Amino acid sequence: MKAIGIDLGTTNSAVAEYKPDQKRASVLVNGDGKPLTPSVVGVRIRNGEHTRLIGGPALNWAKREPKDTIVSVKRLMGRDYADADVADARGRLSYRIVPGPDQDPRAHVMIAGTAYTPAQVSTMILEKLKQDATDRLGRTPTHAVITVPAYFREAQRAATRAAGEAAGLVVKRIIDEPTAAAIAFGVDLQPGERRRILVYDLGGGTFDISILYATKDTEGNNHFQVLDFAGDNWLGGDDFDLLVVDRIIEWIKQNAGVDPSEDLKFRFTAKQEAELAKRELSQAAEVDIIVPAALRADGGTVVDVDMTLSRAEFEEMIEPLVARTIRLVRDALERQSLRPDDISDVLLVGGSTLTPKVYQTVESFFGKQKVRRNINPMECVALGAGILAGTTHGMECVACQKINDDSAAVCAECGHSLATARPTGDTNVYDVTGMALGVGAVHGAQADTFVPIIPKGTPYNPMTEPMRRTFEATDGRLIRVPVYEGDAAVASQNHEQGVIEYELPEEIDVHTRVDVEFVYDKNRELNVTITVPGTSNRYQKKLRTDTQRTNAAASAEPEEDGATYREDLAFIEEATRMFLRRYEQYLEPAHAMKIGQDLERAQRTLVFSDPAECRFMTSVLQSDIYSAGLASDLYYAERTADQAAPEDAEKINQAIAAIRRSHQEGRRDAALEQARLLKPVLARVGQQNAVAEIVDAEEFDGLLKLLDREP
Repeated sequence: MKAIGIDLGTTNSAVAEYKPDQKRASVLVNGDGKPLTPSVVGVRIRNGEHTRLIGGPALNWAKREPKDTIVSVKRLMGRDYADADVADARGRLSYRIVPGPDQDPRAHVMIAGTAYTPAQVSTMILEKLKQDATDRLGRTPTHAVITVPAYFREAQRAATRAAGEAAGLVVKRIIDEPTAAAIAFGVDLQPGERRRILVYDLGGGTFDISILYATKDTEGNNHFQVLDFAGDNWLGGDDFDLLVVDRIIEWIKQNAGVDPSEDLKFRFTAKQEAELAKRELSQAAEVDIIVPAALRADGGTVVDVDMTLSRAEFEEMIEPLVARTIRLVRDALERQSLRPDDISDVLLVGGSTLTPKVYQTVESFFGKQKVRRNINPMECVALGAGILAGTTHGMECVACQKINDDSAAVCAECGHSLATARPTGDTNVYDVTGMALGVGAVHGAQADTFVPIIPKGTPYNPMTEPMRRTFEATDGRLIRVPVYEGDAAVASQNHEQGVIEYELPEEIDVHTRVDVEFVYDKNRELNVTITVPGTSNRYQKKLRTDTQRTNAAASAEPEEDGATYREDLAFIEEATRMFLRRYEQYLEPAHAMKIGQDLERAQRTLVFSDPAECRFMTSVLQSDIYSAGLASDLYYAERTADQAAPEDAEKINQAIAAIRRSHQEGRRDAALEQARLLKPVLARVGQQNAVAEIVDAEEFDGLLKLLDREP
């Protein structure tokens, strides 16, 4: 067995190997002799022949054919086409993002006329990394630890695991990128030393924060306990670059009188030049951006770019983005009741932390003496993954304590299931869930209540005991368990993971109570068990979200002729029309157009009554309602007010009125900020209504003052 650590990054990827004799990890160079491989896949077509390109060659080819070159595919991993972030990506990325075939709800990308899932594209990148590692090591890696952003949802983690397995690797573990970075930094801990660490990870495409404890026991084993994490999947160095691209476009408009915004080749070239300029501004006070023959205007005129950008201008441009990272840091600290002074070490991770504006802002917030930059921020995630890959040695059976290979499902010694086996070795990581996992259920008159079963922040490594809730069957003999991940009190505002169905035997009363158990196994895959107390009836299923949801619509067994799914769609279709009529003035034009198109498709679906299409369109319309920005915020606020206690409802409605006033006065940014401030209070009201509690009056009064103030 040979294990490696892989940082599967948005912009670049890296592979690391642990050397036990030296007790350290090192990054392996690729076939080009470089430590970083661009996470880019393309196809070159010449004389009718297709050649797949990965890494540097693909990045070069993108200058000619950006529409057939896939970049930043990590942002699409494990996402449905109806996902709001996918709609955002379609407006940002140069290649086509399309719905899947045959009712596959996942987003797909087009390369040379062929549709691929993001996981398939990631598999291509992983195969390239594996081959380069083989060439460097002289033998083929068989096992790997692969990193993901800390805020990745279950479907995104499952898609990453599937990509690794498709590349021929036994995936020992999927680990959060900030945790991997902490492992790389933590190798210098002294026995008995204990540190409270905050990882600030700003990469090319994503931003992560993790807060964790790190310690080394007297035997020299490292322990890392994750306390909290947060992130933003549309915040990174790429976003800095795009601001520079916008500045280049404005320069061309002013100096050449043409608008190159829709020219994909120009935008790709400008993006590369913007990235170079950003790096130069880390050292220089200003930089010249020179692009000979940048584009050809109407009439054949060649347009050259020759402009100057100062560091002061660049820092002013990116200041709102940097400020957003600090807001997320502050929120993470507050959730743990911590102050900046309570953090012993701040680790800067990701290439974007080399930007002076970024690291100076972090140093100002925490104090310069705490900020550690002694390991290459571009390589430390891969190094940490490599250390974990090399210092964990299989899975320990909980029944007989035999150490089994990571790929084993049952113990070779006693045959006991290894679903709850613990990883063994010199490095121990204790993870927590980032969002609650639960079901959509009926609560009184509310038919869309989210009932958490595994709360946010639950430790797993893996979970040794299942977590359980009891429900009463409400749909006759068919028990439907729609599984959601998220923190909203309304189930459909969270992320659906799949639906598990079980039909009660004839001898059991239709109004019986059933227990629903959730437990994560060693691969962080969810196992769901439905039991009827007092009987031997038991139904168990593993919910592997990326593969499960692919065929959920097509493989569902609807009641009779699918009437239930048609009724669901009819209900949500009418609700969406009411939403559009009531909140259209708060919608962005593009989203309003999308909702209109989806409603037309839903109407056609209702005519033909295909059960699979009904389920799919129900999901699409639910996403439309809950991913519409300010309109969704107002919709959720009003629903919460309708279900709240009178004292709470009055104050929520005052807050809604303040948001509406800001919008009517043309202060949309202020309205969005006011809605953001209201969200945490709404979440608490939604959760507390179930136990008839009221949000603290002082908190509400303080919020209303914030909402009414001038921005």
